[in-house]
Amino acid sequence: MPNFDIIAFDLDGTIYASPVHPVMSPRVEATLRAAHDAGIVTAVASGRPTGVLGSHVKNLDFIDWHITVNGAMVSDARTGDIISERPIPKDSAIAAIEAVKQACGDAYNGWNLFACGAAHFERIVIERSRQAAERAAALGRESFSFVDSALADGSDIRIMDSILDAIDVLPGGIDKLSVRFDSKDILDQACTALNTYEGAPLEIAHVGPKEVEITLAGVGKGSALAQLCEHLDIDERRSVAFGDSGNDVTFAQSACTFVAMGNATPEVKEIADDIAPSVKEDGVAVWLEQHLGL
Repeated sequence: MPNFDIIAFDLDGTIYASPVHPVMSPRVEATLRAAHDAGIVTAVASGRPTGVLGSHVKNLDFIDWHITVNGAMVSDARTGDIISERPIPKDSAIAAIEAVKQACGDAYNGWNLFACGAAHFERIVIERSRQAAERAAALGRESFSFVDSALADGSDIRIMDSILDAIDVLPGGIDKLSVRFDSKDILDQACTALNTYEGAPLEIAHVGPKEVEITLAGVGKGSALAQLCEHLDIDERRSVAFGDSGNDVTFAQSACTFVAMGNATPEVKEIADDIAPSVKEDGVAVWLEQHLGL
């Protein structure tokens, strides 16, 4: 009998070894398919919205569920039926953005918002991403613009000049916000503002030294996995989750077995139940082969 009834896995840095090529390696794909064939439920658990998961993953017939936008939404991978959505109310999202902008003063803060399954990027964020890709290419390094790559893959990416104007026309709340800064000091000032602003309490995930992702308090991949287990009548202790970044740490707050990738940040490794080899070493497949006998 398998040790687990459900496997949840992050994409970028966990399944995707390179954002330039957002596909599973043959070994990882074969192992997850074998687990599914053995009766284990599989679930993507990504910070991406459903419209930006990528054509490769969306076309895999052995993936059962989508936990997206850091757990703000849980949906059936085949039918698209939503069993859980926990958005930030529009008035709180606006208040949070204005608090950050006030804390930053004239310093750069570039915003993305995720709602209705789509990703909205401020134009300045896209321009900076492209400039960074051009600088990397000039130095002979891997050149990558997430937005350009996602657009080429047919993902639902929308460009906005102002995040506040974009929120104004949305029909409902915001599943997730993200914001980038030019320095850690400015990020720290922004986080202080988010922790004291007058609005709905927020969850803040550090996904890089100069970037945070924001959801409603209590919203995370760990709590979303717990919701999915309850929906499927699965003992949460018989779930395993793989991740590598700051938006995966809530797995450690749940009853699942949380496995950090070998390439995970030190903070993530410290709180994980176990550590797999790196994504470039097909760590998810290696760990599952060892523990499930696949």
